[in-house]
Amino acid sequence: MISLYHKFVRLLELEIESLHDELEIMLRTLDERLANHEITEYVRRENHAVVRNELLGLEDFVRTEFGVTERDGASLEEIEREVKSYLSRRLSERDYVPALYELVCRRIDKIVAYLKTSTPVA
Repeated sequence: MISLYHKFVRLLELEIESLHDELEIMLRTLDERLANHEITEYVRRENHAVVRNELLGLEDFVRTEFGVTERDGASLEEIEREVKSYLSRRLSERDYVPALYELVCRRIDKIVAYLKTSTPVA
């Protein structure tokens, strides 16, 4: 049987990959909007820098394996708290865009809600 930790991490990997793809789409959209004269070069450059920072922060977070290590018997709430705490520290230490915390936390909350409804109590 797959541990709660492994389920959480696997789902988080999928959610982060999806968020990464969405941010990449935002970058392409900025270029398209500039080409269509919907935004100025200055606006595109500023927004592009923010989105690139978010992408770098995501990649950094994934590289560190979400800052969580498997522990026998860790509850879902403990795993959630540990990941969110690590994310907050990492983003602050590395000067990543603070909004990235909210973007990732929404995904974490979604995973927790899913696992609470789909994981039988042992």
